[in-house]
Amino acid sequence: MKIAIFGDSITNGFGMDEGGSSNILARLIEKKEPNVRVLLHGINGDDTYGGLLRLKYVVEEKADLNFIFFGANDASPYHLIRPKEFKDNLEQMIAQLDGKRTVLITPPFYNDDEPTHYSRLSEVELFRQATIDLAKEKSLKLIDIYQVMLEQENPKALLRADGLHFTLEAYQLLAEEILTVIKNFIQ
Repeated sequence: MKIAIFGDSITNGFGMDEGGSSNILARLIEKKEPNVRVLLHGINGDDTYGGLLRLKYVVEEKADLNFIFFGANDASPYHLIRPKEFKDNLEQMIAQLDGKRTVLITPPFYNDDEPTHYSRLSEVELFRQATIDLAKEKSLKLIDIYQVMLEQENPKALLRADGLHFTLEAYQLLAEEILTVIKNFIQ
């Protein structure tokens, strides 16, 4: 089975290998499920507009399942994207990837106590809700990673010092959620 995960720096594993990007998410999934090949399509700093520009490369992969994981940058005041535009961009991605084989992942929990970043948790929550609403409207599978992280004993400990990028523990949580969807898809 081949899956594609399409997103931003979190998909790209930013900061996990000596400060650079890594394929941590692919390694975690493939270690637990060796029959799954994971194709990561993450670009640091990308939002859904940038994603639309490179969507053709994800479509060309012809993956059995496509996971769309945007929102952390879209919610940033530097990207000037509102939740409706974000939702519209996701809809365009879904239309090209085939909804039956597409899973949406909400933007992650964000530690807005950290002064090194610029988004507010309240903004991220708006983009999370847009993702949830779209999944319901289109009857798509959804991973609410925001909620999964929030349910942990100390959600802020799942994030690196910048309050946004994932630690190994957060990647392990995300990998488990993705593996659950894969197992349900196979059955």
